[in-house]
Amino acid sequence: MMRPGRWCHIASLLKGTAFRIFPVFLAGTVGLSAGCGKQTLSGADAPSGQSVQPPAFAPDPNAGLDVRKMAANAASYAITYGALDAAAIQNLKTYPLVIVHPYNGNITRDQIMSIKQGVNPSDSGDNVVVLCYISIGEDSRTFGLSDAQMLADSRFVGNGTGPVVDPRGAGASGTSLVGLDPLGTPTNGGFASFYLNDNAVHCNGAADGSPDSNPNFKTRFVNAGDPGWYQVVSDMTMNTNNHTPPGLKEMMTNNYGRSLGCDGVFLDTLDTAAPNKYTGSICSNSINFTNSEWTAQGFTNFIKRLRGEYQDKVILQNRGLFYFDPRYAHYDVSARGFIDINFFESYYLDNNSDSVVSPYYLDNKYNVAPKLMAEANRPDGFKVLSLGYANGFNDVPKPGIDIRTLLGQSILGFSTLLTDVTEALDVGFHPYITSASVEYINSFAKNHLPLIDTTPPHWSSVYNANYDPPLPETPRVGIQKAVTTSPGSVTLSWDVALDMNRVSYRLYYQTPGTSFDFATATKLMLTPVPGDGYAQVWNSAIPSQALSTVYPYQQTITGLQTGATYRFVIRAVDSAGNEDTNTNFIEVTL
Repeated sequence: MMRPGRWCHIASLLKGTAFRIFPVFLAGTVGLSAGCGKQTLSGADAPSGQSVQPPAFAPDPNAGLDVRKMAANAASYAITYGALDAAAIQNLKTYPLVIVHPYNGNITRDQIMSIKQGVNPSDSGDNVVVLCYISIGEDSRTFGLSDAQMLADSRFVGNGTGPVVDPRGAGASGTSLVGLDPLGTPTNGGFASFYLNDNAVHCNGAADGSPDSNPNFKTRFVNAGDPGWYQVVSDMTMNTNNHTPPGLKEMMTNNYGRSLGCDGVFLDTLDTAAPNKYTGSICSNSINFTNSEWTAQGFTNFIKRLRGEYQDKVILQNRGLFYFDPRYAHYDVSARGFIDINFFESYYLDNNSDSVVSPYYLDNKYNVAPKLMAEANRPDGFKVLSLGYANGFNDVPKPGIDIRTLLGQSILGFSTLLTDVTEALDVGFHPYITSASVEYINSFAKNHLPLIDTTPPHWSSVYNANYDPPLPETPRVGIQKAVTTSPGSVTLSWDVALDMNRVSYRLYYQTPGTSFDFATATKLMLTPVPGDGYAQVWNSAIPSQALSTVYPYQQTITGLQTGATYRFVIRAVDSAGNEDTNTNFIEVTL
């Protein structure tokens, strides 16, 4: 089924509403609708003006600094899709990591450089990393255009081989995504090769030549794996008269277009490649859905190319949680190792005004979060940010919550908002809470972060026998399996532990005595790989059940004495130095 926590269904674009950006009121329209990370790009909504030439060069305060390391170490962050006045900029300077929307906010290089300086311009130690929003799974330039209008514009025609469809053919949903033709199968409908037509195949049994569209945001879905699309996203410059947002060069360089000088990018709309099973039998012109899971490798190829061209920039992937879940074939083609941050919207508080807590919260906590953090805490893993919403679409209040509580101007809903923060921290996310319009700059989450972490990691499990309906998983504590693989070596397996800080794993081993002596045992910090069979779980009859016999982590220990008996213990330790105290061991004779 489709997951509103990952897909957003909005009946209308938001227009003509006043939204509060602390501490002043700004009139206008929502930059991105209801926290879904999609652009509202009508002429009335967009800032006025044409594509601009590079402004007078403003020095980059972060030049020469390791912004990727700075982002990895950031304890808090803020995000806004709105315009920035002096007060908003001053507030954002107090965060180590900030996400802005250059198009919707009509943001300039000078504003970005001002934020980067931090509170003290003479102290680079409080500098801010600034990331800029860009959509790579939908073409914002096509906002509101009909097929005929697109065909009359050379930007959308290309070589005329599009739209394209799944190269596996109809009925291939859920099969392997490895080794597919990244360009898909052309329909030769007269459009550029990067547009998609899979929804027509799903709903009508055959392509109809009309590029698939998002009915909520009136834009067309694209195949990010098409090199032609990468070139478009790279080269485009901001032009509000034809709904063109700034591209990669304009955002991350000092000599192209507005030369915004962003420290990295917030990549949105990767859910174009979501599992087809999310859609199920849905076929409606009023609901946002796709059937283009085959493009998953292409989206990762896009990110890999981006990493190659911008090695010192921060890459944030919004959503796309299925890439980090072995229950889906996407796990085989994830961008882990190439991204710095993953972004989890609506983990606890979603943007639905009819409910307080997301109806998917328990699934998020017990089924999704352990698997996500198993990937995040790998040696080539990433940071995870979460975003909660204090109100609903069109900024309609949620039951029992006054959004002004985020500013300390009310107490209504305080405990609920605080729970969003603590629940995120419990699984290792870095939280922020805002309005559904993503324009309510505040310090609530930052002000309620623990000053110091004194609690060791707690064990969890990627396997949950009670996955549907979701109930708490039974933790698989410490070492779970030890197998002799060759003379003098043993392969150890274990599950995931969670903590507000990054988690690593320490091995203790010794030959048996009357008791296990942790003080004298040999110690080794582990650098695990995915366990045997973990990446193939998606191909099982019931993937959630298949996780019962596999583990996310394993490592082979070599150089042991053949014929000797060893006891092995694995403990979880966080980056603050707190270590759990489990004494579970497995004894093996080599």
